[in-house]
Amino acid sequence: MPPLVDHEARRRTIIATTWRLIADHGIDQLNMRDLARECGYAGPGILAHYFPNKDALLLASYRLICERTDERIAAATAGRRGTEALHRLCLEIIPAEELTATEARVAVAFWQRAQNNAELREVGRGALRAWRDLMLVQVAEAEHDGDLPPAGSAADFVDGLLNLMMGLHITSMLDPGAVSGTRQRRLLARALEQATA
Repeated sequence: MPPLVDHEARRRTIIATTWRLIADHGIDQLNMRDLARECGYAGPGILAHYFPNKDALLLASYRLICERTDERIAAATAGRRGTEALHRLCLEIIPAEELTATEARVAVAFWQRAQNNAELREVGRGALRAWRDLMLVQVAEAEHDGDLPPAGSAADFVDGLLNLMMGLHITSMLDPGAVSGTRQRRLLARALEQATA
């Protein structure tokens, strides 16, 4: 009897390998033959059982990055509210750790393709909307708890934080030495401190 195959585990392994190859070599260099070899398969045929083409693989990879970020946010903010929850959410998005830096390099590659791919664009837009909605709730909690002064516009504050975090994805990729994880955390803390002043 042939061994049972955990198809979901295999699918995630293929996606994780895709991330690594994109992070190391860029999205345009990714091809199914090299991916199959990196996954330990003789040829790319087995990949078609999970992803019919490269676009489907890229879409699944981008979705999984967003899902994993959401899972980390949920775990980091569980039982917390207001400014503490907001700070913890932001720390899961900025590319200040090895995992989030790898994800950021991959995400930036997807952003470029998303200009001409509506499905990729919708995945990114959906993630940003969900984070923004959660952040607005956390800001409202912080204002209610007296940790943040009532803002003229909570939406402007949240949008500023989101743009800071997305900007850190780009600047940390272009100049990682100048935009280290420590510096990113400091910039984030300063943005939050200025809001509470």
